[in-house]
Amino acid sequence: MLWLPLLVLAGGIAVVWTGVCLAADVHRSAGLFPGRVVTTDVRNSTADVEYTGPDGVTKTQTFEHHLGRRIVWGRKVQIRVWPDEGRAAIDDGDKHTGPIVAGSLLTLLGAGATVLLFRWHHGMRLEKSRARAEKWWLLSWWWLSRWR
Repeated sequence: MLWLPLLVLAGGIAVVWTGVCLAADVHRSAGLFPGRVVTTDVRNSTADVEYTGPDGVTKTQTFEHHLGRRIVWGRKVQIRVWPDEGRAAIDDGDKHTGPIVAGSLLTLLGAGATVLLFRWHHGMRLEKSRARAEKWWLLSWWWLSRWR
């Protein structure tokens, strides 16, 4: 039980790191290029897509797709290209904001719980800190009312 806040904190940091790595991978690409599905294979979940890359050359490449939507012949898709690595992928949207937001929330939750657990473990009563917070709030309210 004592390790749970630290575990949540470490897990949150790991999830944020995963989201940042996904965002870095997306931003290293040359961008999105329009493509058109030429052929599809339903059994293998593959699609041959014809697109013009950043170098201006039209290519036809086979992509695996595990998207929630069906890719049918003639549909227009967006292709994300990494020319330095010689790879391309069908763009499946924004994948990195979810892990960054969830990891940030887990990190804040774990950090707050760790601080409270540390204070409780070392004998600091929450009533004293609550009373101090109320005194600080009243003092700051008094200063704000004088300032106006």
